[in-house]
Amino acid sequence: MAGRGEERVRLRDVAERAGVSVGSASHAFGRPELVSENVRERVLAAAEELGYAGPDPTARRLRTGRAGALGLIVCERLGYQFTDAVSPAFLSGVAQAMEEGALGLLLIPDSQYREAAADTVRGAAVDGFIVYSAPRNDPRVAAALARRLPAVTVDQPRGAPTAFVGIDDRAAARGAAEHLHALGHRRVGVLAFVTSLDAEGKMQLDLSVERLTGYREGLDDAWDESLVRTCRPNALEPAKAATLELLQLGEPPTAILAMSDVLAIGALQAAAELGVSVPCQLSLVGFDDSPAAALSTPPLTTISQPHEEKGRLAATLLLRAIERGANPRGRRRREILPTELVVRETTAAPRSG
Repeated sequence: MAGRGEERVRLRDVAERAGVSVGSASHAFGRPELVSENVRERVLAAAEELGYAGPDPTARRLRTGRAGALGLIVCERLGYQFTDAVSPAFLSGVAQAMEEGALGLLLIPDSQYREAAADTVRGAAVDGFIVYSAPRNDPRVAAALARRLPAVTVDQPRGAPTAFVGIDDRAAARGAAEHLHALGHRRVGVLAFVTSLDAEGKMQLDLSVERLTGYREGLDDAWDESLVRTCRPNALEPAKAATLELLQLGEPPTAILAMSDVLAIGALQAAAELGVSVPCQLSLVGFDDSPAAALSTPPLTTISQPHEEKGRLAATLLLRAIERGANPRGRRRREILPTELVVRETTAAPRSG
């Protein structure tokens, strides 16, 4: 450090060199709107000259009681959040809500070492948590709740003792199935997510269960358990393989319900490979209305849901709770956002004969 050997430079040293009070020097780093531009420039110049990197974040946390960051617990591995069709929209919504504050975002992804991931949650320097589409009995969620920080759950797990933001997955799936049933389809396949992440069924994915229930209700007498295929992960290849299997049955389905647009597009690829015309020989309904849905060939009929609004609203609720110092076990606000069946060109009445 310039001119001070190995001695640690302190904020008071910077204040003395800049000719301002320690309080003004502190504001120059943390709350620049409270000091003049001239003071801020003098403080920053002095800090650079002395080799001062900024206030100790640990000391700041002890002084303010805030870490200056939010924790985001996500269901999948880290890479998935940047390649999935809808996660970027959700993250964009979170970012929009955080724009006004000088806050960081700590992503805590799923891992095969779930207890180690739970330890990350226990030690995370954050002011609150957003739980985004996590399974029941996830040790990361239990660790977050045990810290008694403000928290908001998005999509799942249902029934967590936090504020909740999501959609009525059961009703949305029911609407998709009723659309096919009304068109006359009586043999309908389903491309589903897994319903549990462990063999004992303890880490249940509520979202998958709700959508399966909705499909069953919407198809009514046309529901056929033997035509349900589980696709893992939520990706094109598992969906394509499952659809190839369904379409090569002795009596193939005339329509397919997919729990995501990604799975539906995988089904489109399988149909093209077998020369099955969509929608003349096979109708398809996706879920999400991701950007790829309108661009697929043909454009995909799907369920639209507000991913970006989910992220924005979840972060807004969390930030408000942090400002109030709200107890996460207090009043649990529930925000159920609207969905819409968007009918495009992948659904039609089944071909007679």
